[in-house]
Amino acid sequence: MSKKRKGPSRFATLKAKPPFFWIKNGLIITVTLWLAWLSFIHAVANITWDQNPDTALYYVPDHPLALSRKADELFAAKQDPATLAKVEAMAKQSLRGGALNPVAIRLLGYVADARGDIKKARELMQLSHKVSRRDFGTQLWLIEDAVRRDDKKQALYHYDIAMRTTPSSFPILFPTLTGALSDPEVRVALAPIVRQAPVWLPAYLGDAINTAENPANIAEVLVKAGGLPDDESYRNLSNALLAQLAAKNKFPAFRQYYLTLKGARAATFQSASLTKDTVNLPYTSAGWQVVENPAIGGAFSQPDSKGRFSLSAFAGSGERGEVMRKILILPPGNYRFQALYSAQEGVSDAEVRWDLQCFAPAGNVSKWFVSSPVRQGNFTQSQDFSLGNDCRNQLLVLQAAGGSNQLGAEFTLRAVNISKR
Repeated sequence: MSKKRKGPSRFATLKAKPPFFWIKNGLIITVTLWLAWLSFIHAVANITWDQNPDTALYYVPDHPLALSRKADELFAAKQDPATLAKVEAMAKQSLRGGALNPVAIRLLGYVADARGDIKKARELMQLSHKVSRRDFGTQLWLIEDAVRRDDKKQALYHYDIAMRTTPSSFPILFPTLTGALSDPEVRVALAPIVRQAPVWLPAYLGDAINTAENPANIAEVLVKAGGLPDDESYRNLSNALLAQLAAKNKFPAFRQYYLTLKGARAATFQSASLTKDTVNLPYTSAGWQVVENPAIGGAFSQPDSKGRFSLSAFAGSGERGEVMRKILILPPGNYRFQALYSAQEGVSDAEVRWDLQCFAPAGNVSKWFVSSPVRQGNFTQSQDFSLGNDCRNQLLVLQAAGGSNQLGAEFTLRAVNISKR
């Protein structure tokens, strides 16, 4: 039986390959490794250029974004002639690698500005602005340039762009913008922007209302803008603004702003009655405000057929404090105050007290007060008073004391009224 003939070994097959085969495959492997290395270093550079431009430039020395980021760091640290020259060179190298780089263009503008060439700097900043509106440094320079030229409308234009595209700008721009509202021209120029309800507006108003030295400036802008959108978030902001206007005795602005709000009525300011004009208003700062307190408080009933409310109030044993309050803007004149109550049980040392205060910059001043014990059944209070020009804005406060009764005191405020006499 004959033996099978063995074929050539794999090694022998490879050995038989011509030299061109080895050269071709060697080149393929080399190119593949080189491309893999290039992919690796560019991936590292693309990941690290923003947070660590030095690492990106170590792997890819001409990476356009890393060059502009590093140049930005150098300029922020120092602006001496040598650094300016280095920043300029890096910015130009960055543009050779990526012409549409707003940061590099902005840096060339910075360098021109630092060298005193404002015209060239402005041209470069405008070019950077055209390339991208998202570069905050460009918008900030254009804001400052517009302020230097006293072009408030242009400054606000760039404020708007910066805040629309760069929310991280809020802590920098909000305080400056709020301070600028003391200028009437700024208030006029800002109103058309506010009318568009830009995305930054709720955040800005929340900050400005709490920090503005004069919240009347904010109210004026909103009035000129035609008011805010009618939704819950903006209603909360309007309430906060009204509260600040009252707290800082800005009652002309308080009244003017409130009357621009949906459903507002002038009668709200001249009425203490428990009606739809004063109770459960969407803008609570203008109506009756019940104080939240677990020991003393009250709740309004549903309105009756004539639209009148009543208030069920209570005060715990030994407790004394405010139940509710309301801002009034009564003109000078002679008035009569009246209140009607009912109680299931009388408590001799429990008390219902009304206090009318005049708002004043140095603090509220009590104009009059009237008090009476909580009596079983129906009981009333009344007080005649006069108001002069020294008390144009008032605060009416209802207080209660629970007395020594173990269960405290409960009563119902059926009606309250202030009328001319």
